[in-house]
Amino acid sequence: MDRRRFVALIGSALAAPLARAQARTYRVGYLASSPLKANERALAAFREGLRELGYVEGKNLAIEYRWTEDNIAGLPKAAQELVDLKVDVILAWTTPVVIAAKKATATIPIVFVGVSDPVATGLVPSLARPGGNVTGVSNLSAELSRKLVELVAEVVPGIKLIGGVRNALNVSSAQQLRETEEAAKAIGIALRVFEVRGPADLEPALAAMSKAGVDAGVFFADPLWVSQRQRIAGLAFKHKLPTIFAREENVEAGGLMAYGSNLTSQFRRTAVFVDRILKGVKPADLPVEQPTTLELAINLKTAKALGLTIPQSVRLRADRVIE
Repeated sequence: MDRRRFVALIGSALAAPLARAQARTYRVGYLASSPLKANERALAAFREGLRELGYVEGKNLAIEYRWTEDNIAGLPKAAQELVDLKVDVILAWTTPVVIAAKKATATIPIVFVGVSDPVATGLVPSLARPGGNVTGVSNLSAELSRKLVELVAEVVPGIKLIGGVRNALNVSSAQQLRETEEAAKAIGIALRVFEVRGPADLEPALAAMSKAGVDAGVFFADPLWVSQRQRIAGLAFKHKLPTIFAREENVEAGGLMAYGSNLTSQFRRTAVFVDRILKGVKPADLPVEQPTTLELAINLKTAKALGLTIPQSVRLRADRVIE
């Protein structure tokens, strides 16, 4: 065998496994309780983050989407479908979703986003050492509950009673409730809790709040509010009820205020977790990250419709003002 032919054979032998590696298509599962249309912007940021890291849908990436139309009870079945598809990693949005995914698999890596307290809910033993197959970006929503109460108290004159709105099926709402109770007590405001379990409960809940004489509604962080943001804004306007949320998407839809981490930025950040896992890093070795910036959004149009004047001290702290 001459040297030229020998080199060609060696080159083709080396190129074959490289070509096979380059041709591999990674499968990422997306699991949520809310429909895709409710979270289009955040999902676009996730896909863009993956593209920047070299993953292109239809080329070396396939994303399998599963959601349950705001029905938490349907999550175990949706999670099992992704497990049966043998996806390489699952991106799970919010605490109930991660719980369902974790129950469905102890081996497929799970990257979470929008989880208020992964330690308190038993998803990970610690933020620095998550262990197991779960890690991701937390939400700080339990700690932020206190700030939501303080902000709405600054904006609504003579506030005496706030309505805390919680999704009773979201386990993280229990901790948010405790934080809200403490915050209300600290500044001398009464709190009454209104429970929701699905979209059908929204109209009765807001009507009950109006009947009870609630001065403002504090919505504990939950994807249902994002999914149903237009409807909630309409109902709040109907009952002349000031509202505050953890997501700016609600303010864009007509809610009065929001304070919390940026959901779109969080989803973009999860792309880095997915990339590292696909490259062989174990979830157990990827510390859970917490938001480094929190944003205040105010809808001045809504404030005007409610007859409220946003104090200058609050406006100056706002990261986003919708005129």
